[in-house]
Amino acid sequence: MKNSAVFTVRVPSSLHQRAKEILKKENKSLNAIVNDLLQEWLKKEQEKSLFEAFSIISEENIEYAVEAQKEAILAVEQTKKV
Repeated sequence: MKNSAVFTVRVPSSLHQRAKEILKKENKSLNAIVNDLLQEWLKKEQEKSLFEAFSIISEENIEYAVEAQKEAILAVEQTKKV
């Protein structure tokens, strides 16, 4: 990985040992599972933020946004046909 960061995580040794045992059986690295879990967490946080943002706007604004998105998609599709 070219652009990566290193950080230290402190966990109980029993948790670390259990994780290593399972990961060995699954032929995965601890680094890979931490990376996957962070990505899942970030995705959930983004979804939560989007839900909160949409909760703030009115239904009329949502309908307008949906129509604008449809127009944008159609415009992109038409440029692909040319």
